[in-house]
Amino acid sequence: MIHIDKSPAIMASMFDRIASAYDLLNFTLSFSMDEQWRKTVISSLNIGKDDRVLDIATGTGDMAIRACRTAGCTVTGIDISRKMLAIAAQKKGKSACGRFLITAGDALAMPFPKETFNCAMTAFGIRNMPDLPKFLGEVYRVLKDGGKTAVLELSVPPSVPWRWVYLAYFKVMIPVIGGIVSGDFKAYRYLRDSVIGFPPPRELELLMEKSGFKVIRSSPLLFGIAHIYLLEKGAAGA
Repeated sequence: MIHIDKSPAIMASMFDRIASAYDLLNFTLSFSMDEQWRKTVISSLNIGKDDRVLDIATGTGDMAIRACRTAGCTVTGIDISRKMLAIAAQKKGKSACGRFLITAGDALAMPFPKETFNCAMTAFGIRNMPDLPKFLGEVYRVLKDGGKTAVLELSVPPSVPWRWVYLAYFKVMIPVIGGIVSGDFKAYRYLRDSVIGFPPPRELELLMEKSGFKVIRSSPLLFGIAHIYLLEKGAAGA
């Protein structure tokens, strides 16, 4: 079992360090599929024009801005890294997406009242949470009854030989490529370890269900190198 320190101060510092290289590395390390995967997340939520959407671990804001443009909704993006949010603010200005609201904060103690949002989404964020049950509980708290959550996360392919090929690439090439591009080899060793040590899809689904969500859909992407989960919060008393 890999032990990783995911305390808020450690996570904020690491993402601050790699903020300027984050978008390029997402594109490279996802085999240029990250943009399409974000589109899939947004379409899966069936967002309405008047909906309030929460983008957790919004990072540099790509998914939030896309949701604003696509659905015309209001998106609140929350992230613990202020340097990532500074880039998101720059993108917001260039996109003229006035309905993208940016908030610095910890996803384990979000500064929102209960039942604030119609739906929530997160891309490559849940893996960085130090306490998954607490995180899922917070998402459940801020969602309205019947609200949906879409989670996009990296995973390890379940089937050989693709699993062997992917693990070889991930263990050797990811830290090297990420380290060279970002200048921070430690951050991309963390990426490697956090993906390999993250619960597999079925285990994560059980955690989601235990937190009160109904798992509507659980879909592997590109032979299982990533996964999308679509969850629904049941009505009170249901």
